[in-house]
Amino acid sequence: MLCVRSVSRVCRQTRGTHAAAPVAPTALSLRQRVRTAASGTALVVGGGFAGLAAADVLVTAGMDVVLLEQGRGLGGRMCSRTVTLGSHGERVTFDHGCQYLTARNPLFDAALADLQQRGALAQWSGGLPVGAASLAEDGTVDMSTFAADTSKALWVGNPTNSAVGRALAARAGPRLSAITATRVEQLSWHPHRRAWTCRARRAGSSSGGSSSADAAIAELESTSFDCVVTAMSSVSTARLLGASSSTSTSGGEAGGGSDPLAPQVVEAAEGVRSNVCWAVMVALNRKIDVPFDGALLSRPGPGPDGGPQYGPIAWLARDSSKPGRPAVAGGAGEAWVLHGGPDWSNARRDVAPADVAAELLRDFAHLVQTPLSSADVVHLEAHRWNNAYPLNPRPPQAVQPQLQPQPAEGGSAAAAVPLGGHFMLRPEMRLAACGDWCKGPRAADAYLTGWEAATALLRL
Repeated sequence: MLCVRSVSRVCRQTRGTHAAAPVAPTALSLRQRVRTAASGTALVVGGGFAGLAAADVLVTAGMDVVLLEQGRGLGGRMCSRTVTLGSHGERVTFDHGCQYLTARNPLFDAALADLQQRGALAQWSGGLPVGAASLAEDGTVDMSTFAADTSKALWVGNPTNSAVGRALAARAGPRLSAITATRVEQLSWHPHRRAWTCRARRAGSSSGGSSSADAAIAELESTSFDCVVTAMSSVSTARLLGASSSTSTSGGEAGGGSDPLAPQVVEAAEGVRSNVCWAVMVALNRKIDVPFDGALLSRPGPGPDGGPQYGPIAWLARDSSKPGRPAVAGGAGEAWVLHGGPDWSNARRDVAPADVAAELLRDFAHLVQTPLSSADVVHLEAHRWNNAYPLNPRPPQAVQPQLQPQPAEGGSAAAAVPLGGHFMLRPEMRLAACGDWCKGPRAADAYLTGWEAATALLRL
């Protein structure tokens, strides 16, 4: 996303054997730099980029990791939706969340290089350019202002963005067990045993279900973990840790007493605000004549330092132009993704999805100055991202010196990666919290927070 379910089977991921793809020249593998002798079991809550990065670090160090994700897939907002159109069964895909990935830091570059080698990433290029344009006074796109962004490579999932999360899990190997469609309701820290347990349920249901799903939940809740990483949005982090507890020393294991769990983390997470973003997916049986495949749309704000002001649509992309995407209407049509502007989306947080989709479709037609009738539209739906991106990410905090890389005996720490303080830690109970709210809205930001959080736990 641009910045502006029953229990699934436990998926023991194995390393993929995808065909090789070109590797970004700046990428440098850094996984060996965090290979620390470790053992035991870890629980990671959240299957987005932060959670997958944390899981990879812990697995690489030698731990067995269970990752729980309440959604149906891995990768967070780097996801896709597939629909089947008409009686011919034509499939169309939409990347309705994060639109593309870019190299941002050496750690993320290394992950992107590995994903390219696995065939899970492809460069979005070869068609019309992607960039930014200004909105005219009448709300249409001023095509003369379009400027292509040629400063960086844009990487998308292959064949869809959902492939990225699966590939990140696969690179961790068989020590990672990823369980989707499962919501963690509560975490419990048991100081006498120095162990964690959790209470969970199948996402999307409150009771009942198959016997195998119930057995999987029971097995999960009976498992003890040596450490926990929460890798979620600020809202979900505050909810989970606010509902969790530590067994009190006076109460003992059976005494029933409990103390609040990580109140400082809850307070910090509650202080981070997030935007709503409506995403509309539209498939047409005709083509739209605009000089770009993707564009960020805004107009200058008032004053010399005014930031950009967005209209109803802040981003639009010709999704069918991305590599590996299926043709629409036999090649005669196109698939588009529209992201609502921040103010527009926030003002319509509680509006029905069908009404949002219809309104943004009208705005889209006006924006590109192309009349669209119901006969032109073969699919239309809207999805609301409740916590699309953090507005005021938590500033980095000082990291205790003992958690920073130390010079190896007879060697140097110059090649080690220091921690930037983009996480929160309760060292006495081996709990780390991370996510985009700890650094910024980009996928690379989330990935770095997960890497730092897990690395800090290993250095305790």
